[in-house]
Amino acid sequence: MKRGFSLAEVIIALAILAGVMAILLMAFTMALGGAKNVEEASLALEIADSTMEQLKNTSYADLQNFTKDSEMIYKGVTGYSVQVTTTKPEDPARVDVTVSWTGKGSASSLTLTTLAANC
Repeated sequence: MKRGFSLAEVIIALAILAGVMAILLMAFTMALGGAKNVEEASLALEIADSTMEQLKNTSYADLQNFTKDSEMIYKGVTGYSVQVTTTKPEDPARVDVTVSWTGKGSASSLTLTTLAANC
């Protein structure tokens, strides 16, 4: 009767284990990258929402001249640009807030839209 494992069996087991570990490492790396993308998009949504809130306090006449930078909205936040566009003089005017940023080498943007009436 033979006890233990042969050298070939140990090498095959280690090769399978190494393959499984490599696959798990790739999965964790991709998950972390996805989490970073979600974090960037979440911050962009906060900036766009904050800008929309500020637009609520802006008179209809000043809508077209409204400009904000992400640095002005959130202290220390850089790399995000905010653009506000309107269809004024139409009433109600369509107001678009677009936040753009570059993350992981690719450009991304998020747009929120609302209507503003001259009341």
